[in-house]
Amino acid sequence: MKSLDSTREAEVVHALRALRDAEARIDTPPSVEAAVMAAWDAQMVRTVVPMSHRWRAAGAVAAGLVLAASLSLLGSRLAATLTTTAPTASMGTVLLVGEPILAGELVRIVRMRLPTSTLAALGVRSAAGDLAESVDVDVIVGEDGVARAIRFGM
Repeated sequence: MKSLDSTREAEVVHALRALRDAEARIDTPPSVEAAVMAAWDAQMVRTVVPMSHRWRAAGAVAAGLVLAASLSLLGSRLAATLTTTAPTASMGTVLLVGEPILAGELVRIVRMRLPTSTLAALGVRSAAGDLAESVDVDVIVGEDGVARAIRFGM
């Protein structure tokens, strides 16, 4: 015996098939189709972007362009000032220690003041001579925290 729900479901399926067959034989008049499309177009909400939002977007784009141009200019100036130069007598003595600096490696320059006796203990004679009590020393430190170069006797 069939359950009541399955009987109703079968009736609904049969009715939908009959409706589909009946509708397949009927052509929609062009005037009805045009009226339905006009009603559809009237119901569609057209989003209009307020003028203030357009000005904000234009301002954001302009600010981005100015920032990009400024960073590009700053980068080129920084690259021009960071060109490698050969050590000169005015630069003092440069000792290379550890591995060379890799291309693109971030480094820090640490300036410290050391007593000349410390340099002497390391086997380095200061250009300032034994008259000075202390000497300024620049240490270039790589990303891994290892010293790459030491400059002293400025």
